Amino acid sequence: MATTIDAFPARTTVQRNWSTSMNQELANKLLAGLFLMFAFRDTLTAVLRWALALTHLSPLWFIPDLLSIGAFGYFAWHIAFRDRSPFAILLVLNTITAAMVGYIFMSESPFALISSLKLFFPFYVGLALCGSDITQYKFVRYMMIGLMIASIVGLIAAPYFDYPWTGAEFENFGNSKEVGRVWWIDGVVRYGGLAGDSTMAAYMVVFPYLMLFHRIPKWLNLALWPVIYWAIHISTSRSAMLVAVCFALYYLATEILMPSLKKYDIERNLAKWSFLCVPIPFVLIAVLGGVDLSEMSSSLFSLQDRINNSWQLPFTYLSDLFPAGLFVGCGLGCFSYPMAYTDMAGYTVPVDNFYLSTYLMMGVPWLVFMVGMAIAPFRTKIRSKLVMIFILNIYTITVQCYGPSFATISIGYAFSDMFLRGKPWQRRARHSTDADADAAIAT
Repeated sequence: MATTIDAFPARTTVQRNWSTSMNQELANKLLAGLFLMFAFRDTLTAVLRWALALTHLSPLWFIPDLLSIGAFGYFAWHIAFRDRSPFAILLVLNTITAAMVGYIFMSESPFALISSLKLFFPFYVGLALCGSDITQYKFVRYMMIGLMIASIVGLIAAPYFDYPWTGAEFENFGNSKEVGRVWWIDGVVRYGGLAGDSTMAAYMVVFPYLMLFHRIPKWLNLALWPVIYWAIHISTSRSAMLVAVCFALYYLATEILMPSLKKYDIERNLAKWSFLCVPIPFVLIAVLGGVDLSEMSSSLFSLQDRINNSWQLPFTYLSDLFPAGLFVGCGLGCFSYPMAYTDMAGYTVPVDNFYLSTYLMMGVPWLVFMVGMAIAPFRTKIRSKLVMIFILNIYTITVQCYGPSFATISIGYAFSDMFLRGKPWQRRARHSTDADADAAIAT
């Protein structure tokens, strides 16, 4: 009997795994490109907003946001449902339900709903980079260095130049927004540089550096510190200055004073213990609630306002308006900028804490997801992610990290390795490999 030979034989397990690896590498590069698009946009926010408004091309601003929908879809399929990660499945479902709750609670218009999704989807860009160190790519390193330098130069030059975009307004979809608004603190101008916002400009100085410090020679790290300090000082961002000092102390201890120490172990321990920062708002409320801190120092007024107002008022409003929201959350975008586009705008409170503001949006399921975030330091092998976890848990005590999308992406990226584990499909692949080997021996 003639033997029939299949012209298109089935791929071996090795071939399938190689193909999967290549597809994963392509996906990581595409996600890294989107990561950089957001970084570029947030570094040059004021410049781009001003230029696009002048040329009547303002809708181009939203291209990265549209692409982030693809990142959400990739995460939902690849990590949540194909890899069957419980924490990923929980977050995807919680995002969908939170969008529905927010639409109902805030009586949102379609524009406000889109704005709420726009606020949260960048989180998935970072999370989708699970297991990836994007600083391994040269194009990422060069771009991040360039953006850090641009932000530094923009801040240092700000006191000496009147940028043409300062105070300019633009309009998108019937909503007006001011570019490069001038803010003051204790009688000192809060310069926003090329970003137009002092907090974001300082963020784009500190966090690109934290992603790259381990790939920079020791002498260059030390040489960068004076200009980084100079730029942050001009921005007057106290949160950025605090985390910069914390990192400098760590670096001096491990690289200069005690270079023989095992740096990975130290960074992992710092990342783990940094979660003690999460309950700090509640501790401050219990200890300093109602205390007039401005009597001690005028610089403490913003902390006093957070303790007595922004960290407490949302819960007061929810207990009156939507008691169930204390447990299920009040939906994506509530008590953040999308709320300003709804009938609930009068209740908008700037909740300057990432974990607290996300709980308000997502409810109790977010507490479960935070357990996964606390697991991330045990699973990641990437030094920059460990350092970012350590620094972000300090930084987010007083910063919401929503609005400027790159801050949201950075948090997702830092904690993304929480999804790494022995996955069912990997076990099936190993069993298939064993079966292929047995078949080869038998022939």
